[in-house]
Amino acid sequence: MTKQQRLGEILVQEGLVKPEDIDQALRIQVGGNRRVGHILVRMKLISADQLVETLARQLGSEICDISKRHSVEVSGVLPRYLCHQYGVLPIALKENNILELAMMDPSDDEAIVNLEHYTGRVIQPLLARQSDIEKEISARVSWSLKEFFSPQFNNTLTRFGVAVCLVMVLMLAGFTWRYIDQATHGTEEVVAGGKVYKNHDLILEVENKGTMKFSGRSAFAKGYYSVTFNSKEELRKFLQRRQSDFSEKQTDWLGWAVSKRLP
Repeated sequence: MTKQQRLGEILVQEGLVKPEDIDQALRIQVGGNRRVGHILVRMKLISADQLVETLARQLGSEICDISKRHSVEVSGVLPRYLCHQYGVLPIALKENNILELAMMDPSDDEAIVNLEHYTGRVIQPLLARQSDIEKEISARVSWSLKEFFSPQFNNTLTRFGVAVCLVMVLMLAGFTWRYIDQATHGTEEVVAGGKVYKNHDLILEVENKGTMKFSGRSAFAKGYYSVTFNSKEELRKFLQRRQSDFSEKQTDWLGWAVSKRLP
């Protein structure tokens, strides 16, 4: 039997999973390098700590107490992103170029080979709980410039950049919409006595008591308008009589303001 199957048998014997769970995990594993234990953890059938404790019994190994064995001289051997990526933590440097490395799965040959290439050292894996490794990475692994060139950081930076660009696009769209709306409909101001609408050198004041005051300069008439009306109909008739005094933009805005803004 393969090592993964023996691990599966132990998990079944201890009542942590069912035989059909192991069969399903093995079918998922076919054609890949993932280990059955990790697949079972991803399937949420067992916890990471249950996997480590089962591996300890299977391999006859002790679970490493990181707080007692860790040496500060290894704090910069691996960058944080690699520690998180492989779920490992450097523990100590030994003679003959050996690096003790806390791992959730010491039988993960692929991770060991990759980290040996990265460090140029011989990896001696030590079994440790994932929860302990993750907690100690933040406390014991120094930040370095390598973090800023890691795929994880670049992905995070890319997502941040996209988010910033999206926010800027939305802000620009908002500013553009307000600019176009203001150019088309002018400004609206709430005052103590009512509301004031302004656009194209024209002003419409609507008082709470119902009267309306029209003032400003038209495009084709001399002087300055300042007329008060008691109803919208009076104002509408006045504007119709004076229609030739206003530019096309003034006419359009007055028609919109009278129909959409006046009570």
